[in-house]
Amino acid sequence: MKTRALASLAAMTGVLLLVPTATAAQAADDKRPGGSASSIEGDSNAIKGMIADYLSKEYRLDKETAKKRVDAQNDFGKEAKKAKDELGGESAGSYIDQKRGVLVVQTTKDEAKNKVKGKIKDKDTEIKVVSRSMSTLEDQAKKLTDKLGSKLVSARVDVQNNKVVAMVSDKEVNSAKDAAKGMDGVEVEGTDVEISTQDDVYGGQQIEFTGHVCSLGFNGTKDGKDVLITAGHCAVGNAVFSRNGRELARTAAYAFPGNDMAYAPLAQGWTGQPGVDKWNGRGVAVKGSEEAPVGAAVCKSGRTTQWTCGTIQAKNVTANYGGKVVQGLTQTNACTEGGDSGGSWISGDQAQGVHSGGSGVNVGGKRVCGEKAGRPNNAYFQPINPLLQKYGLQLKTHQG
Repeated sequence: MKTRALASLAAMTGVLLLVPTATAAQAADDKRPGGSASSIEGDSNAIKGMIADYLSKEYRLDKETAKKRVDAQNDFGKEAKKAKDELGGESAGSYIDQKRGVLVVQTTKDEAKNKVKGKIKDKDTEIKVVSRSMSTLEDQAKKLTDKLGSKLVSARVDVQNNKVVAMVSDKEVNSAKDAAKGMDGVEVEGTDVEISTQDDVYGGQQIEFTGHVCSLGFNGTKDGKDVLITAGHCAVGNAVFSRNGRELARTAAYAFPGNDMAYAPLAQGWTGQPGVDKWNGRGVAVKGSEEAPVGAAVCKSGRTTQWTCGTIQAKNVTANYGGKVVQGLTQTNACTEGGDSGGSWISGDQAQGVHSGGSGVNVGGKRVCGEKAGRPNNAYFQPINPLLQKYGLQLKTHQG
């Protein structure tokens, strides 16, 4: 991908829009290593430990508590879906409160609590009444997008605080606040950070094409043949991928814009492994693709920033990459940079998606993730399950 664009932020079902800027793709002559995994770590306790380490550091939890948080995430995801289905238009979204270790289910009516009581587990689940439904907040986000136009950098539904947050450049804050006057539940923030696509065999390892580099997302199969899965903007023009000087795969199909997904059958002599590179000589086993909820810990493997972790902050994000709009992305706060595009996002041993784009700050002439410049990270991925469904692929999973 040869453009940098600003991307939007959204919440569990939010729809948002961003303003673009332009730049060049990551060059392939960057000599950093393309991957280090040579075997798969199939021990589920070891995999959970990796996520627990992140939660322990991020939320100042003791190791045992952090491990319990990881164990709870899959169940919380199932409970959140049940609650959303039961509440319908009275739903105001759900999220994991990692500090307390509870799933917070939000609704706009006190009597609506009865709809979910008995349908979801009471243990470690809290039902909270708030003033604005998710559909109301989504409508506000759309209206705000129209009002701000090119002033808008991003807009998102903040599920935890039941409001819409619009981000504009620092110089546009006052005029944006004027435009948002009278809009219920809307907050305006200023920023000078940009968000961009990040173009820069195990998941997360480097793949090369026409002088540029991306990262492999996951391995899969189609009609019994091995395929690699990556971001669509890495495959534009039916890219031919190589690795270590050898042809790796030829794109069979890609979607970009609209979605950001692609797959390519592996060339003879290559075998796709059911794991994601941890960049320590081992691969993290992939055992499925169950979707994690907002608030869940998630990690990314990519050729530039390698293994980084964060928290799922929002879903159904719409991003505008230099006029090329991508829908249905998920937002996190992990560190990502150029070359990570297409890389693996995984929660525990469950595949979540392939990397699409993220924020960047110029430091000494180099574009780095926000945390390296004392700023927030923003990263976005294409969810894996819609990709598998669109192309009729089977995810390669570890059976050990």
